[in-house]
Amino acid sequence: MKNRLTTNIIIDLVMFVAMVVTSVSGIVIRIIAPLRRTAELEWVREAATSFFELWSRRTWAHIHLWAGVAVMVLLVVHLALHWQMIDAYFKKHIASRSLRTTLYLVLLLLLVISVIPWLWAF
Repeated sequence: MKNRLTTNIIIDLVMFVAMVVTSVSGIVIRIIAPLRRTAELEWVREAATSFFELWSRRTWAHIHLWAGVAVMVLLVVHLALHWQMIDAYFKKHIASRSLRTTLYLVLLLLLVISVIPWLWAF
């Protein structure tokens, strides 16, 4: 039991870090990179340029992509590790087996839909 708890904590922490990296790289790509060219205030332009020049826009895009892939993979692992708990919750709160099956299929469909965009990234 303790080993499983440790595994869950590690997966959750790594997933959290990947989410933060995805968020920060998305902000850099979407907000900071355009500020280099369009900021009217000189200090904003200089700050954006110095921060963005750590890596190129392409490097930030790769960081964003692979951190997002890590989030998706870890999400699937997280759901797999907690599947018994999820199933027990739905069995307790949804008596109809056909409704539970429909719910599981909808959840699976949402997972597949969220993975489909990654197929074009490669």
